[in-house]
Amino acid sequence: MAEAFRDRATPGPVPVLVSGISHDRPITEAMELGVIDDLCVGCSYCLMACKDDALVVEGLCEVILENCTDCLRCLLWCPTGALVYS
Repeated sequence: MAEAFRDRATPGPVPVLVSGISHDRPITEAMELGVIDDLCVGCSYCLMACKDDALVVEGLCEVILENCTDCLRCLLWCPTGALVYS
């Protein structure tokens, strides 16, 4: 479902980010992606950025931790700061 949404999304293509161990993986262990519900507006920008199907947006964003690879692309695209990594 997320892939179909990304294909029809209006903001345009998500640019490719520089990837590699030094760029896309946090160093600190025992941290995980979370959502501040009061800040989430359900815009689905995070869903478009996530290539791992680790997010579901049905009104508010929800993280599927089993699918999350900690690339944190969604944090870059969240316009309200609702996604946090702590």
